[in-house]
Amino acid sequence: MNISFKKVIGSIFACTLIVILAACSSDSEVSYEKKTYSAEASKVQQISLSTKGRSVELEASKDDEIHITYFESDKESYNVDLQDNGDLVMQLVTDKDWKDYVGLKTDKEHHLVKIAVPNGISSAITIETSNEDIILSDLKINGLVEAKTNEGKIEASNITANKNITMKTKNDDIILNEVITEGSIEATTNKGGAKVSNVSVGNTLKLRTKDGDITGTVKGSYDMFEIISEVSKGDNNLPETKKGGDKTLDVGANNGDINLEFVE
Repeated sequence: MNISFKKVIGSIFACTLIVILAACSSDSEVSYEKKTYSAEASKVQQISLSTKGRSVELEASKDDEIHITYFESDKESYNVDLQDNGDLVMQLVTDKDWKDYVGLKTDKEHHLVKIAVPNGISSAITIETSNEDIILSDLKINGLVEAKTNEGKIEASNITANKNITMKTKNDDIILNEVITEGSIEATTNKGGAKVSNVSVGNTLKLRTKDGDITGTVKGSYDMFEIISEVSKGDNNLPETKKGGDKTLDVGANNGDINLEFVE
């Protein structure tokens, strides 16, 4: 065995040892501290959350304030700031390096951000995360809503909104159940499906999938909608184009099926 080959073997052994040792670590060994933040909803014009590796839940609060519950460790914390213009900005700050991620077992409880807002809140809400889900439930929102994740699903249930709702994810589904808005809904997923149940819009319902199906029920009669639909490598129960109607249904699936029904 020559010297160069011995060096290669030694390097491989050293790297393997590092990975094994790191894999022995677990998220349960990290010390987390529960944090809370509250603000008067009347002073907030927009809520903007930017995080990574955290699931986010948006729900109704029991009073007239915004309440945020989250967890911090010695290597991960949040900057939370209510700015003079009314923007409530919350951003994850991390001091981790690659060794902190190898073999890490995620503790779901400590990787959750809960945002509770008053029913009928007029603030715009923007949520962005990665590798986890975004869940919106049982809430009335009078401002714009935008939710974006990567490697996680987006699910909205029993949501009533006055303005537009925008959702985008990758490698998972978008699920809309009993979502009603006077504005429009735009939902896009890559390598996932769009599943809607009793969804109602005032203007446009736009759904886009790649490697996933678009299925479910849309509130309103067939005659109420102008329809634009396109399928590549899949089946489609809708016409490619249909004129007329006060609202628009705009759907497209690449390598997936479209099967949508209209319900009163």
